[in-house]
Amino acid sequence: MSPRPSFRQLFALQCLLMGALYVASLVAFVTLAEGIADRFAALARGPYLGTVLLSQARALPAYAVLALGLTLLSRPFLRAGTRVGLVLQVLLADGVLLLVALGPVLLSAPGLLDTVARKLPSIDLYSLQRWHVPQGLTVLFLLLAGVAFLHVVQGRRARFVSAVAFVALGLLSMRKPAPPLATDVPRPNVLIIATDSWRFDRVGVHGAAHPDLTPNIDAFSKTAVDFTNHHVATASTLESWVTFFTGLFPPAHGIRSMYPSRDEVAAVAARAEVVPRLLAARGYDTFVSSDWVGNCFDLVDLGFTKSQVGRVQNFEALLLEATVRAHPLVPLFFGAMPGILGDVLVPGRSSLASAARPAALVDQLFDDIDQSVVARRPFFGLLFLSPTHIPYNARSPFNVKYSAPNYDGPHRYQVEVNAHELITTGFAPTLAPAAIQHVRDLYDGAVSDFDDTVGTVLAELEQRGLSKNTIVILTTDHGEDLYDPGSTLGHGTNFFGGDQSTHIPFLIRVPGQAPGRVEALTRSVDVAPTLLTLLGEAVPKVMQGTSLTPLLRGEVKDLGLSSFAETCYLFFPKAKAMTSLTEAERAEVVELAGAADTLEVDATFHHNLVLTPSYRAAVIAAKDRMVRTARWKLIEIPGKTRPIHRLYDMLSDPHQQVDLSGQGRPEESELSALLQTY
Repeated sequence: MSPRPSFRQLFALQCLLMGALYVASLVAFVTLAEGIADRFAALARGPYLGTVLLSQARALPAYAVLALGLTLLSRPFLRAGTRVGLVLQVLLADGVLLLVALGPVLLSAPGLLDTVARKLPSIDLYSLQRWHVPQGLTVLFLLLAGVAFLHVVQGRRARFVSAVAFVALGLLSMRKPAPPLATDVPRPNVLIIATDSWRFDRVGVHGAAHPDLTPNIDAFSKTAVDFTNHHVATASTLESWVTFFTGLFPPAHGIRSMYPSRDEVAAVAARAEVVPRLLAARGYDTFVSSDWVGNCFDLVDLGFTKSQVGRVQNFEALLLEATVRAHPLVPLFFGAMPGILGDVLVPGRSSLASAARPAALVDQLFDDIDQSVVARRPFFGLLFLSPTHIPYNARSPFNVKYSAPNYDGPHRYQVEVNAHELITTGFAPTLAPAAIQHVRDLYDGAVSDFDDTVGTVLAELEQRGLSKNTIVILTTDHGEDLYDPGSTLGHGTNFFGGDQSTHIPFLIRVPGQAPGRVEALTRSVDVAPTLLTLLGEAVPKVMQGTSLTPLLRGEVKDLGLSSFAETCYLFFPKAKAMTSLTEAERAEVVELAGAADTLEVDATFHHNLVLTPSYRAAVIAAKDRMVRTARWKLIEIPGKTRPIHRLYDMLSDPHQQVDLSGQGRPEESELSALLQTY
């Protein structure tokens, strides 16, 4: 039998092959970047070139680990020979090993199959799951790994001891310790379970089209109070959560876009009247667990004492994300690797939608909860998930749960978003009816994915005996446009088509409180004072919201509230979002440039993207505004000479098809005056 190649010889060859792959990816990255001509691409090629080069270098350790792993796994099966013969053997072995290694990778991170499937839309890769191919590949991989392990460990006794230790470690890693049981804590806990961009009409008990869409949430609603007319002040994540926790509308708390300045962020961080900060001062453990959609909590300090969220997407993070995308083997084989090693091998992993792992976030959350239980301290926790945010990156099988099996149009497995196109032209203003239905099906699959996680979290709470002393809220930061009349995709760009981007689910279960439904209009600005009241804390006078406890307890039917809202920051020129206006009105709209002109990188503020100072006032002044009562909705769009109004009777016209403005109705002047107070 021919001798095996030496480890040194084989490792050197594998390093050369991985190096060739690295260089090929680098060339593809440079070629793509050279084809983009905007200010940010110019920054990447100029002042931030060093960051780009460092980001590319940070991908090298992953290739080195791949080279080492392939060397160890392939060596027992290779034979020494001519240089050409050895190269051919290695190429064949690497191809087989990388294919077989997909088994455990796909089992540990099912979402990665989606990533590959989206790159090859003409092939039904999901049939692999139906045929249990990942399980078969995993068994084969373990066999190959076992052979390689025995080859490395010499001697019968060493092999036996190592094999026993290997099996023992595997069994121990599979054994999940019993969670601590809650003992009596005099003050109630609070747990908020949220997903980004969740529409009110995507709940089974709210009339969702699919009866099996949200079984866990529907079951929860039978034990909770369901606020069925709840609205946010801005359909944008950062601004909405700041409103949620401060009890202030955006003009009062000062965060008017997702790209705040250093001074605006510092002003919020200095506020004492923020719910997590107030409760932390009263002895609560406060924590948030989220992925890339929760990077707003990395940007703005809202008082959480522990924050495990995605890194804020500053310019350096965006460059790093682009780097990782240029090296597909890196996130594919190491994206699901737990712990610090995975973060090192996949730099910028927390910013990748494809790397979102709900189960890992739930584990993080309950690690924090268990620490509070053991310490006998009350907790205030937030779990904030991403599947319902564009690109609707639900786990398999949820991402194809409602899609037509034979659909072969655009956005097959997720909504494909090109950042350069988004900031220049926005989302496509129209799609074919089949494509629109498919996008909605993808979204529904994402809601079903969230519901599955809700079921897991509620079961874990029950297992720990926490349900009896924990206020639980199911909600979101805002709704979503799904090509409703007058809208496209995304959220917060306008107020046409109905309330789909501002009307959100809000269900709250309070221990000892009877379940029910509240149909009166309520607002996210009311949540902070409501929670403080429920916890027996004083409500700061500065808060603009109203405690909803009288509605919650059934003491009154309506508080006579009005909901105010403003549109979010637009990545693209505003006229692109004005599909419901006439040509004459569109010409009257105050026009602004898109992100390519209105954003800049602040090198003194962690290289964050911020509104260009010269544009800030104009961006805020150009926002559309809305005031909503139980029946009426007035939209005000800033114009060059006068504001453009739209008035709708939401009881008879919920999708806003008939404009009643300009007819001398007293409601229009009353709401217009009310809007000025906002």
